[in-house]
Amino acid sequence: MGRLFQPDSPIIRFLSAVADLIALNLLWLICCIPIITIGPACTAMCYVARKIAEKEAPPIIKTFFQAMRDNFKQSLIIFLILLVPTILVGVYLLMAASGGLDHIPLIKYLSYLAIAITGVVFSYVYPLLAHFDNTVGNTLKNAFLLPLGNPFLALVVTVLNLLPILTLLINYELMIRLSFFWLVIGCSLTAVINAKLLGPFFRQLSPPDPNV
Repeated sequence: MGRLFQPDSPIIRFLSAVADLIALNLLWLICCIPIITIGPACTAMCYVARKIAEKEAPPIIKTFFQAMRDNFKQSLIIFLILLVPTILVGVYLLMAASGGLDHIPLIKYLSYLAIAITGVVFSYVYPLLAHFDNTVGNTLKNAFLLPLGNPFLALVVTVLNLLPILTLLINYELMIRLSFFWLVIGCSLTAVINAKLLGPFFRQLSPPDPNV
């Protein structure tokens, strides 16, 4: 029985991984509260998630704030650029929830398209910032173009990121029941899963190491 609670035992490693995800999730939520820091917080979470996915076991708090500081300016600019479509998507969600678009099918379907495009761009832009050193313009361009190189991967990653919104649209009561999960660990868990999915794709785009 004592072996189960040794530092290298499977149960302790599992509990340690869960604790890291909870810490990352709470850090991200707290840093999103000022709203203007949502972009840097998302980039920092993607960076830590990438390290976790690569089994590097980073110190969560130190790595998070270092990544947030290093990518603050670019993340903030990108967040501000994407703020307009994000607000439009939010307005649509409010109108859809009240049934205000049921009699305007064209606007309704265009809104679905806007949500899909916005979701795909958000799903790629912050992981790209966390993975590559690039300009704001190139990062945004790549967030639009790279999903076209692997549409199935883009679909899976985007659906994972939009699960809370999709659940809210499909079943409001279910979303209320799952809200604790998303607030505690759901967002960071999604970020790690996405890092595992996007990692091999991004590594194919990385220039070869001249030292290898």
